[in-house]
Amino acid sequence: MRDFAAYLDIAIRAARAAGDLLRADFHLPTGPRGGGDKAPVDTEAEQLIRNILLADGSDFGFLGEEMGMVRGAPGAPIWVVDPNDGTRDYLRGRRGSSVSIALVWDRRPVLGVVHPFGYPDDAGAMYAAVVGREGVWKDGAPVAATLPKTLSELEVVLVSGGGDRAARANLQCTKPARVMSIPSIAHRLAKVAAGEASATTSLYSPKTWDFAAGHCLLHAAGGALLDQYGNEPTYNDEAGGVSARLFAGSMEVALELSKRDWDLAFRSERETSMPIVRLDKGRAVKDSALLARAQGALIGHVAGSALGFLFSGARLEADRDGLSAASIEAAALTRRLAAGQPGSSGEIAIGAARALINPLAGRDGLMPVYAAWAGSSPLTPDRAMEAAAKGQALADSLSAIALSRVTMLTLGSHTADPSDLAARVRADTALTHPSPIAGDTASVMAILVQSLLHGGDPGSAMETAHAFARRSGLSRVVIEAIAGSGETPNAARRNGVAPSVLSALGAAFFSLAKAPSFEDALEAALAVSPASDALPAIVGAVMGARVGRGGIPERLRNLVLSCRPMEGRSAQPRPAIYWATDAMAMAEALLAR
Repeated sequence: MRDFAAYLDIAIRAARAAGDLLRADFHLPTGPRGGGDKAPVDTEAEQLIRNILLADGSDFGFLGEEMGMVRGAPGAPIWVVDPNDGTRDYLRGRRGSSVSIALVWDRRPVLGVVHPFGYPDDAGAMYAAVVGREGVWKDGAPVAATLPKTLSELEVVLVSGGGDRAARANLQCTKPARVMSIPSIAHRLAKVAAGEASATTSLYSPKTWDFAAGHCLLHAAGGALLDQYGNEPTYNDEAGGVSARLFAGSMEVALELSKRDWDLAFRSERETSMPIVRLDKGRAVKDSALLARAQGALIGHVAGSALGFLFSGARLEADRDGLSAASIEAAALTRRLAAGQPGSSGEIAIGAARALINPLAGRDGLMPVYAAWAGSSPLTPDRAMEAAAKGQALADSLSAIALSRVTMLTLGSHTADPSDLAARVRADTALTHPSPIAGDTASVMAILVQSLLHGGDPGSAMETAHAFARRSGLSRVVIEAIAGSGETPNAARRNGVAPSVLSALGAAFFSLAKAPSFEDALEAALAVSPASDALPAIVGAVMGARVGRGGIPERLRNLVLSCRPMEGRSAQPRPAIYWATDAMAMAEALLAR
């Protein structure tokens, strides 16, 4: 067997150079050039890749999607390249396409590099494998992936960019698993090989430049890539080839998926209508760190809400594994809910985000919660405190509604002057919770999240929020709640009186100061949460803004991004407008307002 490890660095260098070129085109003020599935930058990127790969004067051949074949010596290895797998979605301003570079020798891939250059943000990722080096590497480090041999309700199968439009059919074909949509098949294969998803499919006659690099990655991970007949795809002497459909995962899962009725999903591609946030071309956020923190805040809010909804009334601390996959799956099965399904706080947040991104959406009843409370009599501070002291559900409900929009409003106004942001949040809070205490609490929460979004460390963010509260003359009980947040949330209660807004505020500050991780913060929040899911949602948002998207465990992120509580999959099915499957784009669209 020939040693191809020496060629890995050059392939990575070529992929990175092409990714830089594609990313620059993606960020043009009017968006990437081209239309349909044709982009001039694809040819430019392929030319760049070819120049780099063939610069050493080797006798290797080259096969590219855009420019065709450059013949090498008889029997020599052949570079197989798709410079931008996922062009159609790329041209629509959607993240997720990738550079795919493989080296094929003796009719099989021996090296694979996949570079999603703009996903999940501009930092991108680099997946690589080569025969002779063990395993799959991501961003220069080995990854340990164990591909499941069977599909369960918590396993994720990746589908094409149009998969959201055929959600029910895809779910039927991947049952009992869940699905997530990623535009590029090369990218999907790489994520499976790295253990970031359980399986994937490709239904549109992929060619070797689409799948050769991912095929190599899967082999390195111990997985399989099979066609609709259960056979591995083949390569001819010129490294070409095509398969009608492909399925990837462990051998067992890939084989099982290949036997299912995928004509159902193929025919249904445009049948299901659901709101999906799409960025306007040229509006993508260049600041990777800011985007990661914003996505962390939004996904953290929904994840906290979902876990609060799932474990409401349960004793999570009795579970030795905490928020393990097993405990989440057991709770979901017991309550017959879709794991990752948002509670009321999450749904209000998602509705607020959609209305901010598309103001006309409110006309279609997107935010019925406003109408529900518009005719309520004003709730004075005394009434709020009294209701909370008596444990009345009214105060909890009003608090949940009032605080649930703060995260989205802050993302959408993250560049505002703090005093202006606070005024906007206070005015919004008054729509559903007229108490000054609620308005003050929401204002402080907004300043806290804004500081974290802009890179403030926990200590400086808390001091910024505390200083704002003192400087602005906010309610004494709010300032006391901040000052007492060094205690555990239970101990922070004043004379047994703790309105939900103050409880959430204290828990958020306490978690930011004390919790070592996102999971630890949510476990603590669930242990002291009332019936409402607002407290863990707020803690999730604040911690998500602190640790960023990558600090939220991938299995929790996937639960949120793949949850579709539709008829037959949840005891409480919900309209698609309240799903968070497009939360990544939603966070970016809010930043770009």
